[in-house]
Amino acid sequence: MAEPNDWELIDLSCYSDFPVRHLRQRTRNILSRSLNVNLRGKDWRDVADEMEYDYITILKWEREQNPMGCFLRDWDTKESSTVGKLIDVLEDLGRQDVISEIKKPLDEDHNLWRRGETEGSPLLANEFISQQDDLAKRSRCITRGDRANGPIETFDAYVCFCKADSSIVHTMMSILEKPPYNLKLCVQFRDLVPGCPKVTAEAELITNRCKRMIVILSPEFLGSDECDFQAKIALSLNPGSRAKYVFPVMYKQCTLPPILGHIAVCDYTKADQKEWFWERLYRSLNVR
Repeated sequence: MAEPNDWELIDLSCYSDFPVRHLRQRTRNILSRSLNVNLRGKDWRDVADEMEYDYITILKWEREQNPMGCFLRDWDTKESSTVGKLIDVLEDLGRQDVISEIKKPLDEDHNLWRRGETEGSPLLANEFISQQDDLAKRSRCITRGDRANGPIETFDAYVCFCKADSSIVHTMMSILEKPPYNLKLCVQFRDLVPGCPKVTAEAELITNRCKRMIVILSPEFLGSDECDFQAKIALSLNPGSRAKYVFPVMYKQCTLPPILGHIAVCDYTKADQKEWFWERLYRSLNVR
């Protein structure tokens, strides 16, 4: 670990335009470990306050096991969230120890992000939209059933889930893809063919080839960076959920992620409602 005064030798200017959403889990864990500790005037509460979060939201996050993680998940959906701004706040709070501790993983995160920009790797939903023509040329090989000279395959809904929750996805496929519903779901383990860049394929499918997204919520989902990335792409296409694009399904009881907190949930955990759960979900999707 760097000495507390080493931060004075760190050039922080390169992080001014570095989006917080590109921080990897290792860096986020260090921030959480350092700032979740109750140091009034120098902990996560003050970071959130500096970023203009209201008292009620901060009070809600206080009840969570990882409040700094909750803050980061919510803040990194905002356009103004940059690592440079976060470091400025940490400096103002006198938390140079945190800056020193995250320096090495932060450099690695920043280099990966810069490499992606240099190579033209589309990492965010708006970047995928801006490169739509290029993606269209490549999209025919992304899913099963596509043909070089045939129409591009589209789906009624993309299913966003973590591997531990694949059981409900199999059930969903067996019910919603058959009469009377006859939906066409996009499921990674079946529909994504090997050989394409995974992140590129996911964003192309969510952005251009799926009408809706079903999000399977569970404690495992909350710990998945891949699921978090997919959900944020869908939400960025539909600010405020005005077009009813994202549909959360509570598969196992968990805290609702802040980015989905404003959307009504289909609750699979309630035994007395399972009899009409699939019918309700289908009507909510309203894809026809």
